[in-house]
Amino acid sequence: MSFFLLYFDELKGYYKSKVMIILWIGLPILVLLFRLLLFIAPEALSMPSEISIPISSLVGFIVSSIGGALSAVMLSTSITSEKNKHVYDLFLIRPVKRYNLILSKYFAVFSCLIIATFIAYTIGILFDLFTITDLSASNLLDTLKSIGSTLSIMSTSCSIGIIFGISLSSVAASAILSMYVGNQLLSVFLVGAFFLQGQLDILIFNLLMGSMLTAIFLTLAVIIFNKKQL
Repeated sequence: MSFFLLYFDELKGYYKSKVMIILWIGLPILVLLFRLLLFIAPEALSMPSEISIPISSLVGFIVSSIGGALSAVMLSTSITSEKNKHVYDLFLIRPVKRYNLILSKYFAVFSCLIIATFIAYTIGILFDLFTITDLSASNLLDTLKSIGSTLSIMSTSCSIGIIFGISLSSVAASAILSMYVGNQLLSVFLVGAFFLQGQLDILIFNLLMGSMLTAIFLTLAVIIFNKKQL
């Protein structure tokens, strides 16, 4: 089986899952609530003067924390459950490369997250169009930067979930560790954004950090899965 067959098969399973439906509905509501709060009481989301992190980036961090945690848990628990049920034995008796099994799951979930993120931020932009009379190009640019940062962080969380899903035999342990470690990794992005403010664009930092961590964790996941006795 090729990667694309596995990918579309996983995609059909994940986009109908309860967790993904919650994300597709929950993330837009979350972004809309932040936009509404910012419109009604902007002082409630004001940042201290010594911190210059844009509000859009802060919203992105919160959205990515929730979306990343849920998707990491979904990935880790599904992999652990399938491994315990010996589902992969059926695949591996065919000419299927192990890394294709891992990568197809990652890209299927991440594709769903991309859709959920764009739905969420599109609703946020539409809200801005109706409520902000002087909506400028800088507002839209901040939103695009926030989208990039959000996807980078969620990508890292997904790759972490895959590692725990492969490594552990307990579904509960996979879920707990994926959520905990994934949220701890968020602090790396937050601390980096704080210390690099004014020196390096937050989007560039998040894209570089997210791409690097995702590549490292996916490589580790493939190595572990290749050596794993199923």
